[in-house]
Amino acid sequence: MKADLPSRPHYSLFEDVQGLLAASVQAALGIHLLRTAGLITGGTAGLALLISYATGWGFGITFFTVNLPFYLFAYWRKGLAFTVKSFASVTVVSLMADFMAPFVPVNGIHPAAAAILFGVICGVGLLGLFRHASSLGGISIVAVILQDRTGIRAGWIQLGYDVTLFLIAFTFIEADRVAWSALGAAILNFIVAINHRRDWYVVS
Repeated sequence: MKADLPSRPHYSLFEDVQGLLAASVQAALGIHLLRTAGLITGGTAGLALLISYATGWGFGITFFTVNLPFYLFAYWRKGLAFTVKSFASVTVVSLMADFMAPFVPVNGIHPAAAAILFGVICGVGLLGLFRHASSLGGISIVAVILQDRTGIRAGWIQLGYDVTLFLIAFTFIEADRVAWSALGAAILNFIVAINHRRDWYVVS
């Protein structure tokens, strides 16, 4: 007999706020390490980094802006609570990724170290956001929706998008940086794919 899927826990407002804040700060730290090493990642964060490198625009405002169209889709498919939480998480990451730069100097970090630390830190951060029915916007919203509807894990869905983004990245950054970036993205998606499971919990 197939076991029933567990329902999503009901968190209090305080539990949601502290969980979302902690996960968002983790994601911002991971992106800060990545950007300092001149690397990219997948999702809208990767798109924002590419735009930032190509134009000189700040990452925070770019990341915030490219996510705006996805909130309508999130509201339509996931409801108001998920949309508001995702908006809040993206806003915190946008602000913190730029704000922490002068306070967390990591100039000279090796790209391999930046990629590995990013993958682990952001992977765990995304799990925290998903656990509290949130996301980092963009493709992660689509990935969570498709996981809930098809059973295909969110990490694998994100990986397909990332492959396309990384191919485009070769026109903007050096090949070795793209390779290190791919390592970080692979670690992140592996962590999400293994740990974000419908038979453990369900994001509603």
